[in-house]
Amino acid sequence: MNGETVGLSESDDAPMKAYKKNMAFTSAAESAAKRIKDQFNLTDVLDAGRLSIAYALREGIPVERAPGFGPMSGSNYNVGSVDPDGELRDLLLALRPGLNEDPYRVLETLMNDGALKLDAEVSSASILSLRDLLN
Repeated sequence: MNGETVGLSESDDAPMKAYKKNMAFTSAAESAAKRIKDQFNLTDVLDAGRLSIAYALREGIPVERAPGFGPMSGSNYNVGSVDPDGELRDLLLALRPGLNEDPYRVLETLMNDGALKLDAEVSSASILSLRDLLN
């Protein structure tokens, strides 16, 4: 292992799967997440990241990283901080049962792309409150 993954197993006799153990923002997505945090009066940028993941899943944002995604130069979080009980991972796998990619890499992609898209919606005044996200 190269320090970026941790072994997880779905059952005792299943082979170990190596998943990322850290998730990070790109610089642009971190700036967007900070604005989201402020707009919605969230506790911290990590809450904005989780909201961005939920928004990305709801909006059907692609799980594949687009060319030019950018370096992960923003804040870096242990997956245990982002998804302490594995609920985001489980939700992603339930929504995408055929996913053949590390779910935490996909969640990292959705966190970044979701933050950028949600920030754009907030900037254009299409979304101004958490209530707007429920519609």
